[in-house]
Parts: sequence; C-alpha cells; structure tokens
Amino acid sequence: MASDTRPPMTLRLHKVSKQIDRLQESAVARAEKLRADLPKVRRGLDLAAERADLAQKAKTEAERGWNGAMPACGEAIAFRKSAPAAPAALALVAVDGSQVYPDRHSASLFYAINIGYFILRSDSGETAADSEPAVFFEDESLFPDGNLISQTILNARRTVDEMSVLARLATAEHAAAPGRPVFALADGGFALRIDEKTFPPAERESLQKRFFAAIDSLARAKIPAAGYIARPGGSPVLSLIDLALDPSPKGKAGRGGRAPFPGLDDRVLFETLLAPGERSALFEFASYWNDLYRNREPNQSAHFFYLNVGQRYPVIARVEIPEWTAKDSGLVDRVHAALVEQSSVTLNDPYPYALIRADEEAFVSGEEKQYLEEQMAVTLIRGGLRFNRSEKLSHKGRARKH
Repeated sequence: MASDTRPPMTLRLHKVSKQIDRLQESAVARAEKLRADLPKVRRGLDLAAERADLAQKAKTEAERGWNGAMPACGEAIAFRKSAPAAPAALALVAVDGSQVYPDRHSASLFYAINIGYFILRSDSGETAADSEPAVFFEDESLFPDGNLISQTILNARRTVDEMSVLARLATAEHAAAPGRPVFALADGGFALRIDEKTFPPAERESLQKRFFAAIDSLARAKIPAAGYIARPGGSPVLSLIDLALDPSPKGKAGRGGRAPFPGLDDRVLFETLLAPGERSALFEFASYWNDLYRNREPNQSAHFFYLNVGQRYPVIARVEIPEWTAKDSGLVDRVHAALVEQSSVTLNDPYPYALIRADEEAFVSGEEKQYLEEQMAVTLIRGGLRFNRSEKLSHKGRARKH
C-alpha cells in the first residue's frame, strides 16, 4: 500500500466543527430576514421613484457629505432596460492586472506589475492577447515617501497602468478602423480612488495626471469605457431609497454612515428586480472621492448601473462608466449589449469572456514569482553581491516541504 505523503493538517477541523454546524442556523435566519425585508425595500423603491424632488434632495445632501447614489441622465430610479442588439462589428479591448508585492524576506527587494490584455474584433473573429510585465527595484520606486511602498500605493500604480494600457490599445483600434465601434473594458471599478492621507502629494499628483491622461484620450475618441465589478458590495441605491423615505438630514452621516437596511445591499435588491439581460437605471456616485472627477473638463464623474448577466439565475454586476459615456445613450447601449453577449459565452458561470482572457494573461503564479526571485538573486550574485532569503522565510520553506 502506498503511503500517504500529504503534510499533516495544522487546522484542527474537529475543534471548529460545532461552529461550522451553526452556519446552517445562521444562513437560514439571514434568508428569512431577507424575505421579510425585501418587499419593504421594493415598496420603498416605488415610493422613492414618485418623488419629483429626489434628484435635488440627493444633490443637496451630497454637498453636506452624504454618500449614496444620485439619479442620473433623466432616468427614473425604477427604470429597467432589456439588452439592445449587439453591434455587428465591434473591437472590444479588455485589461486586467496583477502584482508581486515587495517582500523584505526575499533574496532581493523589488515589486512587479503585469498587465494582461485581450482584444476581440467581432467582425473578423480576430483576437490578440498578451501581457506587459515590468519589474521595479529602484529606490525611487520602492520608497515613495521614505518607507517601503505600501500595498495601497502599489495597487493604485497597477490601476493606473491598467488604464494606460487600455486607453493606448483602444485608441489604436479606433485609429486602425475608424468606422468600427470600440469598447474599452477594465476589471473592477473605473475610478481611481485615492485617499489624500494615504498618498504622498507627489505620488498622488503623478498617479492622477497619468490616469486622467488615459481616460481623457478615450473621451476624445468617443470610446465608451467601463469597469466591471462582479458580485458587487455596497448599497448606494439603498441609501438613495432611505434618503427618499426619511426626511431627516443625512449629511452628518458623512463618509460611512449607518447601513440604511442592515443585512441588505444593492445586489440583493436587484437580483429580485432585473430580468436576464436587463440593466437598471443610471446613477451617479455621491461621494467625496467623485468630486475630483466631477469638477474637471471633460467631466469624468463616475456613474453606474446594475446589470443581470445571468440566464438561469440572477448574476448581478455593477458597471461603472464616466459621465461622458453615461450621457450618450448609444454608448451606454454598446456597453450594455457587449457585456450581455460576452457573458453569454460563459453560460455556466456568467462573466465577460474578454475579462477572463485578460486575467489569464495577467495572472502571476507562485512558481513564476519564485522563478523571478531566483533570477534576481542570480543577477546580484553575478555582480559580486550575495543576498539570501531571510532565515525566517528559509525555515518556513523547509517546514512546509515536509
């Protein structure tokens, strides 16, 4: 009989089995609460839709610091729209990114960013896929404020790189075939959300300058752009419903007030509202971070809608778009139709196929990360320098091989 070579389990599951058993009770209680609360929220949506002053009230409260969703582009908040017909010819450009964070315990200090992309030209069936990797080890890259770069700053740099690649490739597709529609798609939110307290001023200004340069180039070419968020959290629309139903001022809630309907979020609501392929009304984010995008030319204020890309069961995504895309119904239809069509390709797990392919190009495996670290160490040794992994990391590696 062959011996079992699997390492012993250090998570003693028998010690948490009783806690796991209580999962069923908790899940059932939560489901019952949702069934009781959802009809109230849906009635609240209908009542909110009847308020003629809702848009102005939301704008007023947003100026006082309220976070939520503002009605946008003249669409009633209970509005729903079926998927338009997809254009016969479309160049779809999708990007995603990944990163290797710097590790003080590795043989050398560096970080890496890898931007994957996928291009589909539907009229010809042609596709293109590749990645653009970069490794950073200079002091000015690693220590933006004198300290080792944080994950927050590195993630922002990756987001800016994603948008730069997306804009470059999408505008190139537009220039190559001016008569063919183009759609630029990113994974995640579309806006760069930077907390002034977290980023050194020079870093913040540099990132914003590069990000705006990218999205402004899309605006000039009239290429619709979107960020796709699968299984979204948050409750901006629920906050709007709460605002409509409760006359008390909301401004004091500021940036992170109470949840309007505890246990619920927008996704749960729209799972009950949107038929397959339907989108919700358009909304504009009422949030402090959106002021930066709203108060510039061209106006890049972040808007969004919810979209059901599921067929057999609801699969809700939040689609974020800049204002100049939101205000052009033809561009919104292009985004809507393309995302529904893309998600129909992956029927069992509805998700835009182009983003799946971009993610495959962006992904950095553990083996690739280890190889990169080894190559960096070899380069240092060739230069007459000797660098080793930290003793802690070496011991962890040996222990986990046995």
